[in-house]
Amino acid sequence: MYRLYGMVAAVLFIAGAMGVSAINRTANYKPAKASVYEIDRKCEIIETRTSFDGKKSSSTYQGECKTADDAWDKAKAKHDKTIAATATIKVSYVAPQDNTSQTGELHFTSRDDEFYDLKAGDVVDVLVDNKDHTKIIKG
Repeated sequence: MYRLYGMVAAVLFIAGAMGVSAINRTANYKPAKASVYEIDRKCEIIETRTSFDGKKSSSTYQGECKTADDAWDKAKAKHDKTIAATATIKVSYVAPQDNTSQTGELHFTSRDDEFYDLKAGDVVDVLVDNKDHTKIIKG
C-alpha cells in the first residue's frame, strides 16, 4: 500500500514541476522568431572498425564539423560512428517587449535534432526574457 502512495506522490511531484516550468515560461518570456546567421559546430567523431579476426580499432576526428565533410556525411548516414558534438547557433531577432533588434546564442548538442537540421538563414522559435531582452532560450 505504501508503494502506491509513493508512486502517486512521485507522479504528482513530476506533474507539479512541469506545471511550474510552463508557468515560468509564460510569465517570464515572450515568444519571437529568430533568424540564424552563424553556426559554429565542434565535433568529435569516433569511428569503430572490427577486423576479420574480431579485433576492434577506432579512429577519432576532433575539430570543426565543416572541415570533415566526408566523415560528417558518413557519420550521419551510418551507425558505426559516434558523434559527440556541440553547436553554438547565433541568431538575430526583434525583442517583442520593446521592438529592438537583438542578437543571441543558442546551444545544442549532437543529441538535439536542431544540431543536424539548422542552417544559416533558417528561422527558429525563441523565448525572449521579459527583464533582459538579450537573454533567450529555445522556444
